[in-house]
Amino acid sequence: MVTVIALSQLFTKFIIRYSARSSKFMKLCFQIVVDFTLANATDFDILIPHGYIIQIIQFTKTDFTKLDELNQLSRYMCKELPEEEEVKRKISEIKKGKVVVFTEEVLTSAVIAAAWTSFYGGGITEGIIAMIAGAFVAVLARYIKILAPNEMVLNFLLSFFVAAFAYISAKFGLTEDYGKIIIGNIMLLVPGVAFVNALRDMIGGDMMSGILRVCESILLAVFLAAGSFMALMFLGGVL
Repeated sequence: MVTVIALSQLFTKFIIRYSARSSKFMKLCFQIVVDFTLANATDFDILIPHGYIIQIIQFTKTDFTKLDELNQLSRYMCKELPEEEEVKRKISEIKKGKVVVFTEEVLTSAVIAAAWTSFYGGGITEGIIAMIAGAFVAVLARYIKILAPNEMVLNFLLSFFVAAFAYISAKFGLTEDYGKIIIGNIMLLVPGVAFVNALRDMIGGDMMSGILRVCESILLAVFLAAGSFMALMFLGGVL
């Protein structure tokens, strides 16, 4: 009994961390406990403790590769009823997975920023400046997150830096259209995937999860706009 509950807690915590935090995954984890235990128990009441176990997960991200692997593991657990050590080993293997190297993150961020800048009409100069700013955004996001774990504060600071960097570049005569640079880098931070996932949850009937995520996406967008506006206001770009 204790083993099953411990495994369910480990599985639930892991799947929330790497998924979109939908209530469907909570139902999935509960179903795993039911299927995994009823095969060897006659009284389900003794398997679930009376009360709640609350854990605060500080960091979450969407990782569909790990999510798919966890989904396959959950089906395997329900069908084969493996031993505790085997389940722990498989979860550990999934958790390690493929790690994205930090330099790859920086290069990807730089290229995407330059691409968006070009898409919105920026020239070669604007693309190069946006690429430099995009690389800095990836670096700053990694280290600022340690000091400011709140995602809204992080987005505010990053958008402030992007707008300030672009405006200062224009002041030094490197570019005339700093707005394209700002837009190109802001696109790195826009919570588009989160908003789409929220709409998907609402369409799928998870209204509470969807509404909370829509509100979160809107607030993140507001903080992005506020950060750029504050930078331009302080530097004299507006007002």
